[in-house]
Amino acid sequence: MQLLSIGYPQTLTQNTIYALPARRTLLFSDGAGAAFDIATEETMAVHIGPLTLVDGMHDLSGAFIRCTSGNVRVTLKPF
Repeated sequence: MQLLSIGYPQTLTQNTIYALPARRTLLFSDGAGAAFDIATEETMAVHIGPLTLVDGMHDLSGAFIRCTSGNVRVTLKPF
């Protein structure tokens, strides 16, 4: 499992689960129509999604994330 880092662009591969930083972050994405699920456990058995990005961004506080709509570049910023 890959841990996402704060501060620089990263590409999320479709349906791959990534660990989020251990703090609240703001996710930016330029992927039009990108859909994400977040969860508190790695299996994503109980997840919240799809997240709706407003102006290409959304605040995150879950532990894990996956993109369900293709490969998407994202940047995480401190919230």
